[in-house]
Amino acid sequence: MKKIVSVLLVVVLLMALSVSLFACKTTPRDQILKLYMPGEYIDESIFEVFEKWYEEETGKKVKVEIETFDAVEQIQLAVEGSKADYDLLCPSDYMVEYLIQKNLVIPYDEDIVGKVNGETYKEEYVELAKTYDPELKYAIPYMYGTLGIVYDKSKTNKEITSWNALFGSEFEGHRSIKDSMRDAYAAACLYVKGAELKDLTGEAQKQAVQAVFEDTSDATVQSAKNALIAVKRGGAEWDVDNVKFEMAAGSSNVSVALMWSCDAGYVMNDYEDADGDEHEGNRNLWYVVPEEGGNVYIDNFVINKYAKNTDAANYFLKFLSRKDIAIQNSEWAGAISIVKDAYEELYEGYYSDDEMFEGTEEGWKEMFLETMFPSEGTLNRCGVMKDFGAGKSAVTKMWSQVQ
Repeated sequence: MKKIVSVLLVVVLLMALSVSLFACKTTPRDQILKLYMPGEYIDESIFEVFEKWYEEETGKKVKVEIETFDAVEQIQLAVEGSKADYDLLCPSDYMVEYLIQKNLVIPYDEDIVGKVNGETYKEEYVELAKTYDPELKYAIPYMYGTLGIVYDKSKTNKEITSWNALFGSEFEGHRSIKDSMRDAYAAACLYVKGAELKDLTGEAQKQAVQAVFEDTSDATVQSAKNALIAVKRGGAEWDVDNVKFEMAAGSSNVSVALMWSCDAGYVMNDYEDADGDEHEGNRNLWYVVPEEGGNVYIDNFVINKYAKNTDAANYFLKFLSRKDIAIQNSEWAGAISIVKDAYEELYEGYYSDDEMFEGTEEGWKEMFLETMFPSEGTLNRCGVMKDFGAGKSAVTKMWSQVQ
């Protein structure tokens, strides 16, 4: 018995010692900055740069940790459902609106970050940000893009200008729709309301397209459902990410696909596939925001209500607005930063890249630049996605029926 007791005492002491040593090595929570954001959307090599810069600025130490998600809706589950203590979240426009309405985010510190304005960020996107953050006090814009159609011109043998290419019968069996409720619903709504939209211009067009993104009436939901079911029955491929690589490699029978501009631009340019292998960009691929209208999205960083390190969070927001960091993240993610100085340098870099555009078809360069840096005319026919509010159940039910 004494031997057993002695052994137990030794075990207990060793366990206590190991716990003590572990505790000594554990970083205090107030020295950790936790990010929750999409995967492959930030160059993680900047974390070490930030940690050093933060210590120089504040005299404090910090370690950046990141956890990624596949769908923006996971933010709602993590914060509203589990009160997760992430410091910074990276939601899209409509989710920012929801988080503000539910009091799940706190304002950024203007004394540290500076106010979101047209001097630091591109003015047109600052104006768009007011649709989901009216007072511009919660969200720091990160990247933007549009939703439209990418098509293989060597297969379509013509330019695509309308949502009819995706929802009509011309390319039946050669289409791809994103397996994403919001994106698919938006595209279907723009298609069914196309006759009302395509002849409008200027402010009238802008307002009419935005109204489409706020319409969850029974008639519109039913019309969108019918359009999506027709496409599905026509043998469309339902995909989130793989189709861009398949179209780039020429290994897909898809001729037209619903796609984000950042993904389209990524595989038009030289790119790495999902396995990390490098490939030459496919110059047969073209992208368009259809004449009826499209979507412009803005991804942002916001400070979580349950954040434990708001100081580091605010300094990280300031750090992201540095031109060199914004350019580095843009080149990594394949999207374009809203930081004004970074945007302008990126545009000039693409515009003057003669090697990239050498041997391309007439108009391809202009199309590519419009894909990555949409003009005022393109933005005028783009709406911003909104929180569905009371209409969410109707759209969700529609989507389950389509699936």
